[in-house]
Amino acid sequence: MARFPIALLSFFSICAFAAADDKTAAIVASVSAASGGSRAAQAIPALAYRLHIKEATYEADGDYLVDRKGRMRIDVQVDGTRVFTECFDGKTAWEMGSDGVAKDQSADGAAALWHGTQYPGQILDIAELGRRGHRVEFTGTENVAGADYDALRLTMSDGFVTYRYVDQKSHFITRGRDVRAAHPDIDPKKVEIETTWSDFRAVDGVMRPFLSTETNLNNGQWIQTATVKSVRRLRGIPDRLFIKGAAAEKLP
Repeated sequence: MARFPIALLSFFSICAFAAADDKTAAIVASVSAASGGSRAAQAIPALAYRLHIKEATYEADGDYLVDRKGRMRIDVQVDGTRVFTECFDGKTAWEMGSDGVAKDQSADGAAALWHGTQYPGQILDIAELGRRGHRVEFTGTENVAGADYDALRLTMSDGFVTYRYVDQKSHFITRGRDVRAAHPDIDPKKVEIETTWSDFRAVDGVMRPFLSTETNLNNGQWIQTATVKSVRRLRGIPDRLFIKGAAAEKLP
């Protein structure tokens, strides 16, 4: 068996890593451009999503707030009455049921809420993730349901790993996969979940999906469908809304 000099092997390794890095950079740039670009995303300090959520056991509306500080809050209503709130203030998380009693969430619950504020397309552009301590890596081309995707592995700054699949035609992220609990503080059991995003529309210069569906890949069971009814740009979210037990407010 031929033996190559260590220096030559090291050279080939460096070239391979460089090629992978170049491919990652090219895909990130294409996703960013298709979505409207980092400048458009960075011009938006906060967003208010109006959602309709369907799961096997309930159907509800939700007001989801998120800002570029990594904070979020969602108030869920059934027939116009608030029944549940989840909030992450940038460090800790709390929840509040229909009884109005707020309690701290678990570490896993808090992490899940924070992850949502960091994922590309929620409020941040994919090109911003590296500057926030997250890592994006191209892992290869995959065929899913008859379509070719460029697969990206996202390693969040806390170590959580999730995958995003970039449609090679539209350059939108239309699929995601990770292993997690759908509702950590209700059922901590972790399963492989696939999320699909579709119905992309331009809002303030940024393309955003208006429909998402989650499926348990372990058994094929549908978990949730969320339909975006509207997205509004906010100047910011008042700090008082993140105080434990704070009531919801209508924001201008």
